[in-house]
Amino acid sequence: MKFSATQCKLWLSYYVPSLFFLHVLLIIPGVAAAQQKTILGKVIDAVTKTPLLGVTIKLDNKNGTTVTTDKQGGFVLDNGAIGQSLTFSFLGYSSQTIKIDTRTSYAISLAPVSNVIEETVVVGYGRQKKRNLTGAIVSVGAAEIEKTTLQDPISILQGRAAGVQVSSNSGAPGGEMSIRVRGSSSLNSGNNPLFVVDGIPLESNSISSLNGTENSGLNPMADINPSDIASIEILKDAASTAIYGSRAANGVVMITTKRGAAGKPEVILNANAGMSSLTRKLSVLNARQYREAVLDSYRGMTIPEDPFYTIIDSLNPMNNGDVDWQDELMRTAKQYKLDLSVRGGNEGTKYAWSSSYLDQDGVILNSNYKRFTSRLNVDFTISDRVRIGQSISYTNAVNNRTNAAGSGNLSIIRSLLVRPPNMSMYLPDGSLNGYMIGQRNPVGMALFSTNLNKSNRIIGSQYLEIDIYQDLKFRSNVNLDYISMKEDEFMPSILDYREGYNSGAVRSSGNLTWGNESYFTYTKNIADKHHIGAVFGMSFQKWRYDRTGLDGQYFPSDDIRTLNGASVISNQGVNVASEHAMLSYFGRVTYDYESKYLLEFNLRSDGSSRFGRDRRFGFFPSASAGWRFVEEEGIKNLGWLSDGKLRFSLGSTGNEAIGDYTSRGEFTLGTNYLDFSGAAPTVMPNPSLTWETTHQYNLGLELGFFKNRILLSTDAYLKKTKDLLYNVPTPGTSGFEYITQNIGSIENRGLEFSLQTRNLEGAFRWSTNVNISLNRNKVTSLPKNLLTNGHIQNGNFHILQEGLPIGVFYGWNFLGVYARDEDNTNKLTNGANGAVFVGGDPIWKDVNNDKIIDQNDREIIGYAEPKYFGGISNDFSYKNFHLNVFFQYAVGNQIYNELNHQRNSIVRYNNLSTDALTRWREQGDQTDFPRLIRDDPKQSDSRVQSRWVEDGSYLKLKNVNLRYSFDSALSKRIGLRKLDAFVTATNLVTWTKYTGFDPDVNSYSGLRVGLDEGSYPQSRTFTFGLIFGL
Repeated sequence: MKFSATQCKLWLSYYVPSLFFLHVLLIIPGVAAAQQKTILGKVIDAVTKTPLLGVTIKLDNKNGTTVTTDKQGGFVLDNGAIGQSLTFSFLGYSSQTIKIDTRTSYAISLAPVSNVIEETVVVGYGRQKKRNLTGAIVSVGAAEIEKTTLQDPISILQGRAAGVQVSSNSGAPGGEMSIRVRGSSSLNSGNNPLFVVDGIPLESNSISSLNGTENSGLNPMADINPSDIASIEILKDAASTAIYGSRAANGVVMITTKRGAAGKPEVILNANAGMSSLTRKLSVLNARQYREAVLDSYRGMTIPEDPFYTIIDSLNPMNNGDVDWQDELMRTAKQYKLDLSVRGGNEGTKYAWSSSYLDQDGVILNSNYKRFTSRLNVDFTISDRVRIGQSISYTNAVNNRTNAAGSGNLSIIRSLLVRPPNMSMYLPDGSLNGYMIGQRNPVGMALFSTNLNKSNRIIGSQYLEIDIYQDLKFRSNVNLDYISMKEDEFMPSILDYREGYNSGAVRSSGNLTWGNESYFTYTKNIADKHHIGAVFGMSFQKWRYDRTGLDGQYFPSDDIRTLNGASVISNQGVNVASEHAMLSYFGRVTYDYESKYLLEFNLRSDGSSRFGRDRRFGFFPSASAGWRFVEEEGIKNLGWLSDGKLRFSLGSTGNEAIGDYTSRGEFTLGTNYLDFSGAAPTVMPNPSLTWETTHQYNLGLELGFFKNRILLSTDAYLKKTKDLLYNVPTPGTSGFEYITQNIGSIENRGLEFSLQTRNLEGAFRWSTNVNISLNRNKVTSLPKNLLTNGHIQNGNFHILQEGLPIGVFYGWNFLGVYARDEDNTNKLTNGANGAVFVGGDPIWKDVNNDKIIDQNDREIIGYAEPKYFGGISNDFSYKNFHLNVFFQYAVGNQIYNELNHQRNSIVRYNNLSTDALTRWREQGDQTDFPRLIRDDPKQSDSRVQSRWVEDGSYLKLKNVNLRYSFDSALSKRIGLRKLDAFVTATNLVTWTKYTGFDPDVNSYSGLRVGLDEGSYPQSRTFTFGLIFGL
């Protein structure tokens, strides 16, 4: 990939300072030692008065001496000196720092964090105390993250944050996840939130779109190692998100990575290994049952000479097997992960370095994900007023993928379920039985085809922070995100029906994003009553995307897979470059009176090159207020009420997720005419395009009872999105397929509840976190000229209709099976050919009562969105044992099981599910499974129908983590600061009525929600690990 001189200068300006920082890190001297003494003490819980095991005590000296408490809460620390500081920190408790005086023994009481409302959370361009927040923000801390062995931050959020719906597009290692914050707000301009990592805005689709396919199965955030994460904050309402303006309509996910602290270097090594297996097998017919089904499907028909009819011939060596393709393709997969981190520093320099290697096999043969990550965060204090620092991370990933989802014969999941069991794995000569009667060998697809993705990614930033005055600071960040990717695909001839036909493709892609954010922060405290804060700044960001690709066919051998060996090269290669930019101004003002009455105002103005010259800038304001009524006289002395806050917010955010040149139109090169090269317009321009705008209102209530042993948070919200960006079909005479316009509106309204309780305190501790979310989505307006029968057809399975949510299934209503010919009393006929439905045929609902079953009899047959969803987490601690049990659930959603449709259709000689054993066979049979027929003139098999709509509700034992912390005395004897052992089980049990692999499925992103076309199945994983602290 070529880079311009400007880009090369950018790289040099980035790496030279980075190397300088590393050099300085190695040579900065420590602080001088002072007169030393031995210090004794004990640390207890401030509430229960019980000793605390494992509290970290760090001495502020040259070496950063660190010790931990034993099971009696006691500690002994050498080399202390009067005037030095001791910091006590423990997971789940507020830290405490004291000065060493003439005493030699200290009694320390730590308060549980749940009793302290002074903790801070990350917000846009700063941090705020939780007690002063007026927006809806939910936080997932490092303590929660460390209880899982999931390998990306999106997966970790599933069920752990109210209002955040996460579903799996693929269960493959490194597979893509869908995330929605308070519902879907756009039709085809993206519903993913904005991700911000250490202040760097990242585009959530920057990886998943690189290969140019709709569903590539790549997770855009898989490059972030969860072990590096200190906290994840999800900003949900307009008060929290408006400061990110046009990219915040779908919420903001802020990821903060771990940074260094003054003290002796802390070295952590986490080594773990695991095994994964399929959570469930799907039932299919064996060879004998399948042969009977095929014969049954020919009953009553005249069979012509057909070579495929020999499928029932048990003497044919190609067709006399009895293969369980699930057993052949699926395996017990192994995974290994090694995390190493070093954090420490002194008052002048603080650093955090980490590296990680993951090798994760998938449960499907030959699927694998390898990832190496390394991160360095450095902070320098140049003087009392000047600080500089940097964050840089590198990820190398190799993803050996499978073609999983889809209804065609390229889908490996479909093939393993529908390939006939009597087709042998190998031919008599020992070669692979690769392709027969439209069915590819799934094992051959896994072992001999190629679908390889290699990527490298660098994410980095550098900052300069200056204290201009006591109350005024300036900060400037320069950031960069660069992804390079190469993809190789190959399908060998043995897996194709065409003689000698094989195909291959190579694609390389690059995505460079860089920008700057500079802003001033002002804080003022007046008489300890009035607290004023302000942030004002500007930012710019630029994106450049390059992609090159070439396809070839008819290679001389399946062993020659380089494109220069192809006999045929596709007529039109791909060489695409695209870029866009954004210029922004933003500000925030906060005010509180005695932390009792709270106000906040935000404003952002974004200018995007994606829109026309007169439409480029959008303005996104928000306002919010809070009242901590627990501080009022007459309330604050109530013993049972320890916290109470009411908050309200309103504001606007935007969405500009369209093509870079959609407003100006696009041309495609390579459109040749009479052997002359040429170009043709392919995207119709629309200079009037403007932002999608979301107006949101939020009312929140926070309560704490009995010294915050019970914490309750609830939010009610209303989101209204207008000017939806949508690809509107155009007449064929226009020469264009569609034009992008601002049309229609969507509404989301909902309730969110979070409950935290400390149920038991003492030697045995038990705490619970519960969240539940209810979101109701509705399309409120659509242009009348686009409606057919009151709706817009959205693919084969869904429609868009005013008054209904996104994700509505539309088709024919299946009411059962005619037991006898005469049961069709109304003489219903098939609309295409007038054929009368008879015994064994499906009973269709005649919606318009015209006795003809045709397109006019389709109706709504299901809804993909859940009625409510959430998670339940319980933590138990006793002595050195810690147990976390986490459940995740969704209720009321429906799934269109297209995979089940495929494996209950005999038309293509598919194998069938064991449901086919109850099929209709003769007059009078009472069943819900229609007769099998190879050539159905009534199109019963091909209809989108309610028969395949299933209840997708589930309760999943998502994660169980058991950890044992060895006594510090034992750890020290073997030279360690700490030693923990853990075992984790993921996707342990699922309770559901759904008959597919897993109800947590969403084969495609975008509007086609709730559709299962054979996504890579999820797996049950058991992981064992050791954590060493030095």
